[in-house]
Amino acid sequence: MGEGTASAAPDMATESFTISTNAASASAAMSENNTRYNRLEAGLHALGVVNADIETTSYTLNYTPRPQPPDTPQPGQRYGYFVDRSVDVTLHRTSLVGKAIDAAAAAGVTDIGGVSFGVTDRKGQLALALRSAVSDARLQALNLAQAAGLRIVRVKSMQQNSTLAPPPSPVMMRAMAAPAAPVPTDIRPGSVQARASVVITYEAQ
Repeated sequence: MGEGTASAAPDMATESFTISTNAASASAAMSENNTRYNRLEAGLHALGVVNADIETTSYTLNYTPRPQPPDTPQPGQRYGYFVDRSVDVTLHRTSLVGKAIDAAAAAGVTDIGGVSFGVTDRKGQLALALRSAVSDARLQALNLAQAAGLRIVRVKSMQQNSTLAPPPSPVMMRAMAAPAAPVPTDIRPGSVQARASVVITYEAQ
């Protein structure tokens, strides 16, 4: 069996945001949610993000009624209508990751679900990892054949498995700034690794 890897600096990222609002009426909860979403969209547009890269992945409206006597409201429990909207944003420049997070916070986004980094040429990176795995398998076979006093004649069969491993969790940093000014978010990604393994059966004589 041969194994190979190919590392690359990420050139794109996906961020997940959630906007949650609560009000006494459905229309008020929806209106506030729409207002925050419009602010998020405007902030992302200002960074150069186009509509095609802003995707609403879920939108829910739920109602939790206030308890009626003799029941009493639970401490800290909210009641009324709840709207939750989840949005995935694709960034084609990793330098925008921190700026997009700041834009989301300013727009009233209530949850940042995470950041994932990737490479645009995914197939090309996997192909490099596969070539490395094949070379590794062939080198092992040559060494075994030489140790046994044989030579490789041909390949009888090949099986392969390739995966694109996620990069290490990004490190969130804060840039130095004057105390009175907002401190921008700085996200530093790790490299993206593609891994491949192959099982090659050689015939030797």
